[in-house]
Amino acid sequence: MKYIKLIGLCAFLFVFAGSALAGPRAVPVAPVFEFEPVFEGEDLTHVFIIQNQGDAPLNITGVRPP
Repeated sequence: MKYIKLIGLCAFLFVFAGSALAGPRAVPVAPVFEFEPVFEGEDLTHVFIIQNQGDAPLNITGVRPP
């Protein structure tokens, strides 16, 4: 009887752990970019590519600098 309870508990934890990892997962292709030196006041831009490696749609609703 103890083994049946242990197997049931392990199965529950396996299913719960799998569902906790489900959902969108934003992963930057190249998370770091170093700009070349520029003059003060010059504007800089760079495009960061984000891939969704999860199993649900990824909705990015706002981006702010750190």
